[in-house]
Formats: sequence, structure tokens, C-alpha cells
Amino acid sequence: MHLLRPILAAAAAVMVVPQAAHAGTIDPLGPCYRSVNELTTETVPVRGRGFTPGEEVQVYVDGRLVKEGAFADVNGDVIGDVRAPFRAKGQALFTVTLTERNQRSNTASATSRVAALGLRLKPSLASPSRRVRFIGQGFTDGPEVFAHYLRAGKLRKTVSLGFQEGPCGRIDVRRRQIPIKRPAVGRWTLQVDNQPTYSAEPMPVYFRLGIRVSRVPRPAG
Repeated sequence: MHLLRPILAAAAAVMVVPQAAHAGTIDPLGPCYRSVNELTTETVPVRGRGFTPGEEVQVYVDGRLVKEGAFADVNGDVIGDVRAPFRAKGQALFTVTLTERNQRSNTASATSRVAALGLRLKPSLASPSRRVRFIGQGFTDGPEVFAHYLRAGKLRKTVSLGFQEGPCGRIDVRRRQIPIKRPAVGRWTLQVDNQPTYSAEPMPVYFRLGIRVSRVPRPAG
């Protein structure tokens, strides 16, 4: 309660009673979410607290309005989800913001990361027995990453690519491109995921890469 000092000798003292203040917050987001393609990105659960009960709260991702018509419940909570932003390659930070529509000052934000699910071999052209770099990210479904080698639709071998690192499941290791002695000529499929046992459609995501083995003609001599 605050008393305003009179500005004129004849002015009466006025008491100002402030309205109850609300301070919105957002529960921490997960450490990282995946972007598979422009149509497929992971769901980001969002829970806000401290908003005015019954009031509309707007949802923004990186400053872009993505949801309207969400209302705080009797406890001032807002519960829902948004899609992680699309990321074509690499990883980046993104921010989710909740703002009370009729009281713009009551706003709260939380930050996380989004990573483009992917894998590449460096160099991309090499003999099957050569050790190459396996560089990828988005393998967050388990601590270890596995490579499954398929030929003509059949599993030929599974090997470990080691343990993923960082919040977005990054790997950067050197392995033989195809760890099989004298692999057959033709197209091979490399499937990378977090499952030690091969599945044609492991949950929730996986990444496949084609490798073509060609016969190299011997030089004439």
C-alpha cells in the first residue's frame, strides 16, 4: 500500500492499491529436439505457470506466433505443445515464449536446441575397407549408436559407432566404411540408430545412407 504525497495544499491524500501481480514462468524444455525434414520435427511439450486464470496466452517460437486460443486454467497453468523449428543442417538454439494476450508484460521464455537428424561419411567416396569418418547428430534415443549394414534387403552386419555426445546426440568417429571382408558389388544400405538389434522401422527415428560398391578394373600391364 502506497500513499501519494499531495501536490497542492488543498489536495486530499489518495491511496493506491496495486492489482495482484502475476509472474509467468515456463518449465525447462528438453535439452534437444530433432528436425527430420520440413514436415517432420519433434514435439516440444510446454508448461507455463503464473498466468492469470482464464486469460488467453499466445505461444511464440523464435518470435513467430504459432498458437492462439490457449487459456490459463484455474491455477494459472498453460499446458500444451509446439513443433520444434525446422533445421536443414547442424544445430541451433530456439526459444519458446508464452505471452498473456491482455497483459503483454506477463511473458516468459525458455530455450532449447534443435538438431537436423543426419549422417555423412568423409570422404564420401572410398574403398569399402578404408577407415572413414562417420559424422552425424540427432541420435538421442540411447547412449550408444549402431550401424546396421544391409545388402539386397538382408542384414549383413551390425557394429557399434560408440557413444553419442552432447545434448543432440552427436557422433564423430572413424570406422571401416563397410566392416565386411570382400563385400559384394552393388548397393548397400547403412542404417544408423540407437538400437543394438536391427529393425526395419526402429522407433522413433533412424537415418539411412546408400553406399555403392563397384568393381575397380585392374590397370593393364
